[in-house]
Amino acid sequence: MATRRNSVRIDMTPMVDVAFLLLIFFMTTTQFKAPESVAVELPLSRSEIHVPETGTIILTVNRTGQMFISSENVADAQEMAPDNALAAIVQWRERNPGAVVVVKGDKDASFGAMADLMDTLAKAKTLRFNLMTDLRKANDQPGPDGGAAGGR
Repeated sequence: MATRRNSVRIDMTPMVDVAFLLLIFFMTTTQFKAPESVAVELPLSRSEIHVPETGTIILTVNRTGQMFISSENVADAQEMAPDNALAAIVQWRERNPGAVVVVKGDKDASFGAMADLMDTLAKAKTLRFNLMTDLRKANDQPGPDGGAAGGR
């Protein structure tokens, strides 16, 4: 007499439920970008040059003209006094000589504060730096105050 083979049926529903629960958990708990320690509203431009995410020194000027220096890890942001900005930049450049220098200036920051920072960069022999901006959409038109009047 031939033995009859019983097929085994595995219910995959619980595994699919667990997979979706894990997916939802990771989507809701992951921070893709660390919160900025110094909030600035960047000026708009059409440039699409991408700044590296690691190996950067970030110089930030807020709307009141205060200057901050940090790396891509925003938790280490330090305020720079105008009289010791040169020493701070040189110290950070010595720590990471191959770092890309990124300047983040608030669109409402005074021209004098930005000019002072660029003069300090020149004195620190840092003649190449990137100015970070937000991407202007094709339909954005400059408003009367120089800002974007179009769809944001």
